[in-house]
Amino acid sequence: MVVMTTLTQNLLDLSDFAWQRLRARVEGLTDDEYFWEPFPGCWSVRRLADGFAPDHNPLADPPPFTTLAWRITHIIDILQEDRTATWFGQQPAAEDGTPPVPSSAAEAIKALEHSYAVWRGRLAALNQDDLERPMGPVAGMYADHDGTAFALHILDELIHHGAEVGTVRDFYTGQRAEDPLVVALLDGDRSTASEEALDLLRRQRPGLIAEAAAAQRWEALPLLTELGFDVSGRTASGKTAAHFAAGAGNLSALRLLVANGTDLSLKDGDFEATPLGWAEWFKQAEAADFLREQDS
Repeated sequence: MVVMTTLTQNLLDLSDFAWQRLRARVEGLTDDEYFWEPFPGCWSVRRLADGFAPDHNPLADPPPFTTLAWRITHIIDILQEDRTATWFGQQPAAEDGTPPVPSSAAEAIKALEHSYAVWRGRLAALNQDDLERPMGPVAGMYADHDGTAFALHILDELIHHGAEVGTVRDFYTGQRAEDPLVVALLDGDRSTASEEALDLLRRQRPGLIAEAAAAQRWEALPLLTELGFDVSGRTASGKTAAHFAAGAGNLSALRLLVANGTDLSLKDGDFEATPLGWAEWFKQAEAADFLREQDS
């Protein structure tokens, strides 16, 4: 018997995928980064007498560049606002609450998680009839559009604003100089590395070996391993150096990592796959054979 995937499940799967990507991209967000304005005239969220509020001008053409604070607040509002219930013929639950304007990075992440839970619950409650039925007068000028069109609109907002959040974080990282010690180590130079500095870096960048592998700086792996960096350390999205080496088919890097005790059972945060799964997906036959040998 063939079991067909429902439209609701397909929408949920896409939504969860987009959410997991966004949630990984806001991990470690600081207040300085949350409010960072790369140049004058940005829209952000501002402190008022009774709390924070986002900048807004419906006549702005084009709208100004927006900070992470503004963008994340906007995503929260899109997901949690009443219309993601009422336009589907639902009523907001009391516990759904009102979309807040977070005043810090920590508050923003917490509010973002709640807003996604609210949206996901509303989406999961829909059946095929809900998705195919025109939304009616409650949707105003979109009355003739069906529930599927509206769900896809909300998902488009989540995906494209989530991508903007990731891009702004990349800009913020890129405008700061990399730690000179990290630059030296990735170039294979340990001459300026005191034990005190190395100890601090090992604590601050526990996934440095994975970061090096992600950038295909394979020549740095032996030195970083020798200096005691964690061979099973992960990137922000949960990938280890073994994942990247397996996906690239780099047997010498894999042998080095395995010889130094890397955990090959760890799964990445995006695809829930082990390094062997990466080798198989990227059709790296020799790497896959090597990794299977480690299980025998």
